[in-house]
Amino acid sequence: MDVNLEKDGVGVVKKGREAGSVIKSICGSLLGIMLFFIPFSTASGESKIPLILIIDFIKKILGRNLDYLTLGILLLLCTTWILSRVTQIPVFKKYHEKDGIMGGVFFGLAAIFGIMIVFKIGPGWILHKDIGGLAFHIGSSVLLTVSLAGTLVMFLTEYGFLEFIGTLMAPLMRPLYRLPGRSAVDAVTSFVADPAVGIFITNKIYKNGYYTEREAASIATNFSICSLGFFALLTSIGGIMEYLPHVIISSFIITFILAAIVTRIPPLSRKKDVYIDGRQQTAQMRIPAPLCKDTFFEAVNAAVEKAAVTRPSMLTKGAFDAVKFAQKIVGYVVSIATLALILATYTPVFDWLGGPVTPYLKLMGLPDAQAIASTVLVAITEIALPIIIASGAKVSTMSLFFVCTLSTVQIIFFTESANAMLEADIPLKVWELIAIFFIRTIIAIPLVAIAAHIIF
Repeated sequence: MDVNLEKDGVGVVKKGREAGSVIKSICGSLLGIMLFFIPFSTASGESKIPLILIIDFIKKILGRNLDYLTLGILLLLCTTWILSRVTQIPVFKKYHEKDGIMGGVFFGLAAIFGIMIVFKIGPGWILHKDIGGLAFHIGSSVLLTVSLAGTLVMFLTEYGFLEFIGTLMAPLMRPLYRLPGRSAVDAVTSFVADPAVGIFITNKIYKNGYYTEREAASIATNFSICSLGFFALLTSIGGIMEYLPHVIISSFIITFILAAIVTRIPPLSRKKDVYIDGRQQTAQMRIPAPLCKDTFFEAVNAAVEKAAVTRPSMLTKGAFDAVKFAQKIVGYVVSIATLALILATYTPVFDWLGGPVTPYLKLMGLPDAQAIASTVLVAITEIALPIIIASGAKVSTMSLFFVCTLSTVQIIFFTESANAMLEADIPLKVWELIAIFFIRTIIAIPLVAIAAHIIF
């Protein structure tokens, strides 16, 4: 059976579209929206999204076994990394092809800390429930959360939901962000995978001559936000999974507000409107795509086309990739969290970093301003580090929400996104990335604070 969704005599939804693809797109997207965004009341009177209800159920079943499972995962991770370095076995080489020496060091530290914590071996200042104990608890939660969320997020990414949103936004990109309509899909690509993937696509389109220097730099530094799965990771670390939809929606809105501002001020505004082959962009080229009655149906077409090529095998592969990603993330989380909490507890390093920021946060009326101030600047190194520090500081839920959301909209962090930008052909320098990080942070703080006050 075929469907024809013509509007005013214009075949904006392609004739011959199989009804099965339409139904698949609608059902898959709605299921994804329900899992990640629609809260349900529990027996205790709390409201939780289905994703959290499933995670809580699995945690209850596993109990103490979750700790042993996490330790086993860390030992396996450490073992496979060693085998990838000392043997030529292809499966291990491929599994750890992106994990360098520092990755191996973190994996090894995570395994050592895991053994110490699970079997209560070692000095008390590491085994303390608010240091090593907390780090390992976070790691165990991350293992389960990222594996499950990373699998279920496929319903949002593989059934056309993001293509639908991206197409609807296309006519708004030029007037709001001084960017071409095609950049709308780029703007939501990072939600599908991760910042590096979004940057890769932007770089490819730039090299193909469709973006100017200014456009490519603006897209890379303003829309390379972390993936939906990583949002689940950050909220899991902070212990605020029930606020996952609030963080995602707040971050999405604030990211687009920031982009409208940051693309219009230096250093991005000073980039040349010249294509990679030397062509100068003309005023005619900057005329925005019209917002018309057919835009909605074009968005439907894009969504259905995406759903049409989705196969069950993609979900299986997505589940494997999610578990693989979760395993490596746990290695980093347990090691980095333990080290960060040791520094935060026994040294004044983070107090020094937070000193200049504390008055600004107090001005925003944020609780625990002094405790979370240090997290604001450390985000330039690693996106997960702020929430790791905040989760060990025993701050309010509102403060955890603020830290988590702010880190996602700062965009620039040198463990991934910044390095990907520097490795690309897009004309961006280190000092420009640092400047953009500070500009985004200064503007974002009041925006995130407003969101936090509205929600809490």
